[in-house]
Amino acid sequence: MREISLQEAEDILYGACILGAGGGGSLQEGLKLVGNIYERGQSIRIVTVDEIKDDWLIVSPYYVGSVAPPSEEVMDKLRGLKELPGNPSVFAAEALQNHLGKDVDAICATELGGNTAWAMDVAATMQLPLVDGDPAGRAVPDLAHTTFNVHGASITPFALASRYGDHIIVESVVNHDRADQIARSFAMISGNIAGICDHPLDGKRFREYIIPDTLSRAGSIGYARRVGQQNDPITSILKEADARLLTNGVIIDSEWHDANGFIEGTILIKDSQTQETWTIWFRNENMIARKGDELISIIPTIISILDCENGEPILNPQCQTGMKVAVIAFPSPEIWTTKEGLAIFGPTYIGMDDQDYGRTLKK
Repeated sequence: MREISLQEAEDILYGACILGAGGGGSLQEGLKLVGNIYERGQSIRIVTVDEIKDDWLIVSPYYVGSVAPPSEEVMDKLRGLKELPGNPSVFAAEALQNHLGKDVDAICATELGGNTAWAMDVAATMQLPLVDGDPAGRAVPDLAHTTFNVHGASITPFALASRYGDHIIVESVVNHDRADQIARSFAMISGNIAGICDHPLDGKRFREYIIPDTLSRAGSIGYARRVGQQNDPITSILKEADARLLTNGVIIDSEWHDANGFIEGTILIKDSQTQETWTIWFRNENMIARKGDELISIIPTIISILDCENGEPILNPQCQTGMKVAVIAFPSPEIWTTKEGLAIFGPTYIGMDDQDYGRTLKK
């Protein structure tokens, strides 16, 4: 276990958001959260997966919601309610801990992205270590898209908390999809954001299910971006992550809409050299990359859009016409490429054939 500096935490966040595939939460909000941790005199301690003991209790706090504005009907009902200071993910983690009647021993981020900062904040606030690992190895759109689910671990009991003092304990659900629907419904009536804490696991099972060293990998990619700014951050990131450049170009169109709590949309990019048009389709995270009509990359490959000049990741709703960007494909964590992994987070999730993934690897 070791304590990390603010600079290391920021590098992890940059790398996590680069691996966030256009989703996973805001980098700017994440940096602010992490900055506040160190400003208030706290810090972040990282524990490796190997250091976790069998009898530890590990939970995964994060936020669920949408960048789409809440409906007028929801806002009318929330007006006059007092917002509590603090992180609703902390509220959810504390509610789950109280329900279980056992102290939590470590915190695990549920994915890589801006959401990673929420786990950092929960860990620092509750004075607990943060695990160097997560159950996705990237950002994912659905609560079902975790290695916990691949291994058959229950998401329950889980806690939901709003910014207004509400909290709910969900003791059982039919499946992960129902859990996602319940969580998103709670978030929608809470202003499109809520804290959640789920997958309480003992250390023995946790070590078997988790993808290890993902924060270390994110930190290395974030560091490569930072030092590469003096020359070529995109090339620096590509070398560090063993990734593939799909296209360098300019965004010529971008649109998105709220789809039942998800953000779905399309980004069109004109390649600066060939003038070919690339289409990126996303559901929270980038799902597909096409060159013209040709499918080039698809989930579970991590498809990310970065600013050409500084290598910063760009959230999908923030992509705007005229931006100069690089589209990069990062290799998927191995578990998502297995038969069991593809069944949960492969091309069939978006109505395509799982064989499409294998075909894109040959291009």
